[in-house]
Amino acid sequence: MSTPVCTVMVGLPALGKSTFIQEMKTDENWIYSTDMFIDAVAEDNGITYSEAFASNIKSATEFNEQKLQTMIRLQRDVIWDQTNLGVGKRRKIVNRMKQAGYEVNCICLLPPEAGHIDDQKVWAWRLNNRPGKVIPTHVIANMIESFVAPTADEGFDEIRYYNLHGMEVTWDP
Repeated sequence: MSTPVCTVMVGLPALGKSTFIQEMKTDENWIYSTDMFIDAVAEDNGITYSEAFASNIKSATEFNEQKLQTMIRLQRDVIWDQTNLGVGKRRKIVNRMKQAGYEVNCICLLPPEAGHIDDQKVWAWRLNNRPGKVIPTHVIANMIESFVAPTADEGFDEIRYYNLHGMEVTWDP
């Protein structure tokens, strides 16, 4: 039996994590995603993600935690799909999954650099064109400020960096 893999997604909203995951998803892995849970609740109730968020984030987290325990017990591959912007949050995930016998890899979608105006425009367009999913400007600003690119010091077995166009890039933090 091969070692199960946990792939931790890292990146600000609207950089393409979900699109990337669609290409990675197989019947053999499971996605830890509070967003997927909230999206489903919103769709079932005919409301937007933003309207569903506050009253469902606790249930979404509880559901994902229970499902994660099952996946760990079955030693199934896991894709951890959250923003995971800070070192502390990622270390908790890495330590937890390594203790459960997992190889822990990271896919980081890097934010556009300040000088890349065209990429900044693409990202702004993506953020503003997600129907029903509105993140206030001050929240995005806080996310940008809290973003720290992942490094091997956090315990990852492998880290791959991508730009918002899905192209793998070399990154030296």
